[in-house]
Amino acid sequence: MGDVRTPRTADSTGDMAERLAELERRARLADELSQELEDTNRGLIALHTELEALRAAESRLAAIVASSDDAMIAVSPALLVQTWNPGAQRLFGHTEQHILGQPVDTLMPEAASGVFRAVVEQIRSHGHADSYQSRWLRTDGTEVDVAVTVSPMRDADGDLIGFSTAARDITHQLAAQAELAAARADREVMAERDRIARDLHDMVIQRVFGAGLALQSITARITQPDTASRVHKVIGELDATIRELRGTITNLNQPAQKAASLRAQVLDETSAAQDRLGFAPTVEFDGTVDAALPDAMAAHLLAALREALSNIARHAHASAARVAVHAGDELLLEVSDNGRGIDPSVTRSSGLTNLRRRAEKLDGTFEVTRRPEGGTRLRWRIPLTTGGPAHTR
Repeated sequence: MGDVRTPRTADSTGDMAERLAELERRARLADELSQELEDTNRGLIALHTELEALRAAESRLAAIVASSDDAMIAVSPALLVQTWNPGAQRLFGHTEQHILGQPVDTLMPEAASGVFRAVVEQIRSHGHADSYQSRWLRTDGTEVDVAVTVSPMRDADGDLIGFSTAARDITHQLAAQAELAAARADREVMAERDRIARDLHDMVIQRVFGAGLALQSITARITQPDTASRVHKVIGELDATIRELRGTITNLNQPAQKAASLRAQVLDETSAAQDRLGFAPTVEFDGTVDAALPDAMAAHLLAALREALSNIARHAHASAARVAVHAGDELLLEVSDNGRGIDPSVTRSSGLTNLRRRAEKLDGTFEVTRRPEGGTRLRWRIPLTTGGPAHTR
């Protein structure tokens, strides 16, 4: 019996060892699988977290694009509109359904389209391009000033897949810049006006006043009545010149204001001349006088009118005068009087020379003639057609 039991126990022990080894192997395999599952789970959690972060970033980016006041447009390599945000619709008027798939040139006049294509080619060649200002089109055909930024869009491999385009409305910005430039120009003009006013007061008026005093000092020694009368007349002219210079100085010292209508200014000039003339001139208008010309040209016309009325007061000995302003293809100022007629010496005066120069500066003409019925007629005219003078010269 002892011989039979001993081998049986050895077999049992071997089987147990094998089973334990198998169990240990399976346990190790289970641990390895558990570790792999745990690692996989952590990887999935990390991937899920990353995807959620990407979705959140995309959501934020979409919200920024949707709420932006700027036009944000994605353009394909063939320059077709691929995306269109609400800011683009507000700025240009096109709906998303209407514009998607259309050439981006739809948004631009010909010149702006050429600039945009040049920017795109620069990006293709060099990878980037600077922002620039342009004028693009709205659906109603009007143009809007925009600042444009074009950037490349690339895929994961770095291949160019389109162009991101942002356009910002800069209308108000440009208007503010223009106002600032105008304010600076006005300040420079006022400084120059102040300088001219000082020179007139300190030099010109003093010289004219001194000349008047010198003439007054010799009138008592003049024995011929006719000569004395002429000297007194010259003294009166000098006094009138001083008054005009002082009026000019006062005007120069006043800040520039928006000009009244040309009709109103012509009437003001003729009313102001009434005291010197001794009567009120008649005034006539014909055509769209107020809309005929810019302020710079109106200033020349008013200066010509002042000079013409001053000549009548000084030389014509008239009892009536007529001022007519006609606006058509040309602007015509005609001033006539019933005085003694044109004096050849007067035609060479500096005042009439200034009138002629003002007209020629605006590609116009000037003439002064004797009227058949007596008196003098002055015609000062400038062209108003598009082929005429540079209106702001």
